Amino acid sequence: MQALTQFWQERAPREKALLLTAAAVLLGALIYLLLIEPAVTGIARLQRGLPAARQQAAQLEALLAEVKSLKARPPVATLSPQETRAAIEKSLGAAGLKAARVVPLADGDLQLTFSNVPYAAWATWLAGVERELGGRAISVTANATGTPGHTDIELVLRLTRR
Repeated sequence: MQALTQFWQERAPREKALLLTAAAVLLGALIYLLLIEPAVTGIARLQRGLPAARQQAAQLEALLAEVKSLKARPPVATLSPQETRAAIEKSLGAAGLKAARVVPLADGDLQLTFSNVPYAAWATWLAGVERELGGRAISVTANATGTPGHTDIELVLRLTRR
């Protein structure tokens, strides 16, 4: 400290003014680099990310609303094996589809085989079965046919059990 005081006292007034100006500029640069610049870039980054965050929040709100509406729906009725097969046949007819084969499996699942069906119609039918009858596709095998948009499908369907 004493060496610094002696150094300062040995300087001419003009040199002291120059050193004080340089110190002030250096202090200003440090304040800018350490405090102001990070805040400015952080604010800009947050402003750029805000629309994406708002969009994600809107998507979450939509998903929450969907969850609430699904929870409010009455539970899917469980059907006996005979009622299940009749309901499947009825839904196939309503969708304009015909299963080549419907085989009940030992565990209560149904194996359905479709030949040369429009894939879009089949997928819509499956979504309806999942929504209305509580069915779940356990296994799906689809093979392309010679007709564009048509497939051969083998499906194992599990329905809600009593």
